[in-house]
Amino acid sequence: MTEPLTAAAIALLAFEGAIKAGAGKLTEAGINQAKLLWEKIVAKFKGNSIAEEALADAAEQQSPEILQEEVVPLLKVAMRKDPEFAREIQNIAQQINQEIQEGSEDNIHVTATSRDQSKQNVIGKAEAQTLNLGDTYYEKK
Repeated sequence: MTEPLTAAAIALLAFEGAIKAGAGKLTEAGINQAKLLWEKIVAKFKGNSIAEEALADAAEQQSPEILQEEVVPLLKVAMRKDPEFAREIQNIAQQINQEIQEGSEDNIHVTATSRDQSKQNVIGKAEAQTLNLGDTYYEKK
């Protein structure tokens, strides 16, 4: 069994998925899960003007700093006071986190050095069963 995610990790997953549209890590289904997570957090704080303002500021400015400094402490308290809410958002966050981990297994990172000794970093997804890069041969297992 995996460890429960912290309030900071949950808030960041919701923020990255819902506000920054997955930041290149999530599929459409993952982004939808992140939006659901963000909506549940927003709904939890409905009527709390301080929390509503912090959430709105973080989303409007797309600021992880505001999220960390203003939203996370409020989320920690809410999760401690409402264990059912905590379980619900942890389950959604675990699903998102699982998708990110599964997706990263297919990603590749290659550093290529050219004849003029310049380097290029290439990050992408290998979608073929075999991959030839110059004189190097890779086979997907």
